[in-house]
Amino acid sequence: MCRLAKTITLGFLVCSGLAFAQSEPIRILTTYPATGSSSTATTILAPKLQEHLGREVVFDYGVGLQAGVAAPADERTIFVSTIGNMAMLPAILDSFGVDPLADLRPVTRITAVPDVLIAHSGLGIDTLDELLEYTSANPGELTYSHIAPRSIHRLEFAALLGELGIDVTLDESVRGSAAAMEAVANGDLDLVITTSPYVSPLIRSGAAVPLVVVHPQRIPMLPDVPTMLERGVDGMPSGSWGGFFAPAGSSDEFVQQMFEAARFAMSDPGVMEAIESHGMEVWPSESPEEFEQFIRDEMTRLGDAAERYGMQVE
Repeated sequence: MCRLAKTITLGFLVCSGLAFAQSEPIRILTTYPATGSSSTATTILAPKLQEHLGREVVFDYGVGLQAGVAAPADERTIFVSTIGNMAMLPAILDSFGVDPLADLRPVTRITAVPDVLIAHSGLGIDTLDELLEYTSANPGELTYSHIAPRSIHRLEFAALLGELGIDVTLDESVRGSAAAMEAVANGDLDLVITTSPYVSPLIRSGAAVPLVVVHPQRIPMLPDVPTMLERGVDGMPSGSWGGFFAPAGSSDEFVQQMFEAARFAMSDPGVMEAIESHGMEVWPSESPEEFEQFIRDEMTRLGDAAERYGMQVE
């Protein structure tokens, strides 16, 4: 039996599992390492999440997909993941084994993350037109990395190369955004598409040149760089996104509590400025239900794009 509380409301909270967890820190699990776009954004949100919740926020970075899906529904755990694992792969890979709408509870989008095609600055290629001209005269000479066979960037490259007829050679030895950035900086790799937080340091240092942005409109960080849509590549109009998910079995109250905390954090001007400094944008959902429908729509969109561009993964 719960001890008699001073008010009916307090009594309800003391008796609930959610109230029991209120004194515990919120534990945030991220799919990718701390340098990833979704991890970077969540780290920026953390102080305001703490302020709203009145609870400490702690991180386990880079736990991977399965660890997040298997997380306990303990009313104090949140999982952070992105477009590839939460929409693309479930749509195109029958053996993927994760259904984000059944194995997790969508809470809210947190960011829209433009993806950017960059070229090693030593090539002397400063625009997409110059890339088209160079690869037409030198087919197969330049190398590129799509980060990983199952990444959203592979689909973006499939759209770009297929629509514009760019002839370049895949370097399968370069895996992961961090390794790709190092290879471009060293001149060991010519082209890569990945998220704006990864490419922005190379662009600022002069080691890489941005050629095209995968986003519905140009981004403040790169106002002179055209989008894929502007160049007629309409199969991939937008880049990446990140979002919060609660473990399956979490209560409606906990999902709503975390939704409201995330909305509070994303409305802060300092948070918005910090996220925008990495080339991202805050992109809160209207509700957990709207985020759930968004994921359904994304699965349809990306499944259609994969079929259009012949992308198959094992």
